[in-house]
Amino acid sequence: MPAIPRLARASLTLALALAAALPAAAAAPAAQAASAPARTPYPAIDPAFSRPDPRRMLSRATLRAFLAELEQTRQANAFCFVQQSFEPRPPDEKGESVVWMVWHEGATIQDVNTVRHGQRYEPDPALDDATRGRSMASSSGIVNLKTDVVPTDDDIRGSTFLVSRPWVDRLLTQCQRVGTQVRVPAFKPPAPSQ
Repeated sequence: MPAIPRLARASLTLALALAAALPAAAAAPAAQAASAPARTPYPAIDPAFSRPDPRRMLSRATLRAFLAELEQTRQANAFCFVQQSFEPRPPDEKGESVVWMVWHEGATIQDVNTVRHGQRYEPDPALDDATRGRSMASSSGIVNLKTDVVPTDDDIRGSTFLVSRPWVDRLLTQCQRVGTQVRVPAFKPPAPSQ
């Protein structure tokens, strides 16, 4: 029984010591507080990135066909879609926007579609969801996050498939901030047609 009052006294002593320190911290000079950089608990939204138009994203049926083609259907898979706008380069060209797909379990980033500013995205009417998913699974230009990422832009050295760690981090951060998350549960793929 005597341990409880001692524990209470120790807790009370700690609380009083902490309370006594608060006025000293609050009395810090205003100039010092003003000169300290503002800390943001998370990265700011990059204006080049936005939530993509749902018509430019892959449908769930297309994602299922994509996963079936890659034989990745036994576990749930998470995707993130984000749109990135690029300013025009030469004065006579229009800018463009790209919808990126981040596949978390596959550790890849892929360009889903690119549209010039002022134009609308029109999906190819000749492609159904299954065909579109299979073609996405075998398309080129897929960034493998395990093998295609180098530390800096200088390390790319003219490569057509390597990307820099800062580029990847920026895209992943903005996808998490403003992108659209899609989860595809595990599923049994349809039997191949004969």
